[in-house]
Amino acid sequence: MSDELKSNLSQPSDAGPTAARSTMPIWIIVLTLLLLFFGAVYFDHHSGWFDKQVYAPYTSADQLALYQPKSGAAAAQARGRPAYEAACGVCHGSDGLGKLGQAPPLAGSEWVAKDVASLARIPLAGLNGPVQVAGKDWNLSMAPMGAGMSDADLAAVLTYIRESWGNKYGAVSTDEAKTARAAINGNAPSAADLARMTPGERGHAVYQKFGCAQCHGPDAKGGVPNPNAKTAEQIPSLIYVADGYTKDELINFIKRGERDIPRMNPAGPEPPHFMPQWGPIITDSELDDLAAYLLSLKPKGENLGF
Repeated sequence: MSDELKSNLSQPSDAGPTAARSTMPIWIIVLTLLLLFFGAVYFDHHSGWFDKQVYAPYTSADQLALYQPKSGAAAAQARGRPAYEAACGVCHGSDGLGKLGQAPPLAGSEWVAKDVASLARIPLAGLNGPVQVAGKDWNLSMAPMGAGMSDADLAAVLTYIRESWGNKYGAVSTDEAKTARAAINGNAPSAADLARMTPGERGHAVYQKFGCAQCHGPDAKGGVPNPNAKTAEQIPSLIYVADGYTKDELINFIKRGERDIPRMNPAGPEPPHFMPQWGPIITDSELDDLAAYLLSLKPKGENLGF
């Protein structure tokens, strides 16, 4: 054996495995973050946040309470909440604290503590200021948002208001709501009277029923102040809607309302009055008659070129 071969055999080999730095693939990091995110979302929607009273298929204590059998005032309050949110919550707030410049609070309001007839009159007939609530003066107009509610729904909304946000003034029965409505609507046309009217005449009755005159005026010429509104800082006239809308367009506008009123000064305050969303409140037949009435208001022979 040669000396060179012997020398090579006697030396230790360096061919063994070695460790080296390596970068983690970016897809693993992204996948991990996505798993964490969707896991958190799933936990938020299905865990009930460790509330031992929440069970499948319910995912929260509020959802569970919504479907629990109820009776009496609790049933009325549960029925009243969604109706309140749809008709009243936009202005008075889900928390009942009202909104500055738009609507007074209902939480702790002395008006909520009044007798049922006095309280029911507000959603049934509307309210024009000035009025004092919790020591503060308000000078705003409220449309009769409860005029289109059934007696049962009206009673449920009033019960919800009287029993929420710390209020403890007792439930309102359907019979009490019915009695209050009868006292307020004593001069309203009967079903037989309405059947004999033209669509325009019925539309005028709808105009009065839902308190349109409180903002647009008894002759529909507007004039109620609406500070910082682009329409000359007042509620606009309805006399010339025929120049700007077809009947279908007008009905759709009334249904959806207009929450964001264009401002005269874009940097100024939000105008306090806006067009409510009447779609869930006024029936389709009433809307058809109301549109017929409004379109008939344009003086004959005039065209503003809208």
